[in-house]
Amino acid sequence: MDYFDGISFLGSGNIEHHMTVHREQTFNGYYGIQYNHRGHLDFAIGGAPIVSVEGAWAFITYPGESFYYGPPPEKERQHTYVCFKGPRVDRFIQSGLITIDGDRPLVKVTHSERFLATMLNLTELLNQTPIPHSRAVLLLEDLLLRLNEQPVKTPAVGGYLKSAISRLVDEMRAHPQLDWDFKKEAVSIGISYPHFRRIFKQLLEVSPGRFIINTRLQRAADSLLRGDDQISAIAEKCGFNDGFYFSRLFKKSYHLSPLSYRKEFQHFSR
Repeated sequence: MDYFDGISFLGSGNIEHHMTVHREQTFNGYYGIQYNHRGHLDFAIGGAPIVSVEGAWAFITYPGESFYYGPPPEKERQHTYVCFKGPRVDRFIQSGLITIDGDRPLVKVTHSERFLATMLNLTELLNQTPIPHSRAVLLLEDLLLRLNEQPVKTPAVGGYLKSAISRLVDEMRAHPQLDWDFKKEAVSIGISYPHFRRIFKQLLEVSPGRFIINTRLQRAADSLLRGDDQISAIAEKCGFNDGFYFSRLFKKSYHLSPLSYRKEFQHFSR
């Protein structure tokens, strides 16, 4: 059956009393669904601070990144996994069935017993000789689809990260015109850029890049109403080096050109 071609399974398993901690674990050339059915799980990607959760949580492992996961010292958890590779994975990623570097690397699993039953069913199929390949791929797609359908629930952000990002946001609001380098800001906080971006979006509901653009546009809108500076000068003072780009973004956000916005509303601010 051609539909199910393009996936190779490399292994699967269910460890009911798992106490191993995987440090800087890499997955070269293959992917995996890792499922923590019960117990505490410490988790991090790419050297980011460890996040601790308990109960039914899943995550996707993929090439190009290192993962830390396991229970706290002297604790155990139930861990179920399946690993796979192949050109079909590219279609999973393109369609959104697998999200790489998404905003929620850990997914809280509802109906955990049903999810576990499907994982165990897939593991049983992969232990058969020959493997009923079409059915195994169908179960894999079912698991990936369920992960995408889970309601969004992210682990709480620690106090240190909240405070650090709050201070950064205050600086960005005070000086939006600066040439902000968010990768450097992530390093200064002590976390990876993907983790920084996820936490920022979790707290502010927009990405760092979108936040600074919005802040610059707000500063520009205020300047348009409170002075008579040329629009090109306002754009530059607010961090936009390209006047045409500024005008396009402004009109997209305020539904008026900068000049029309000034003519329409300037008299209200005086």
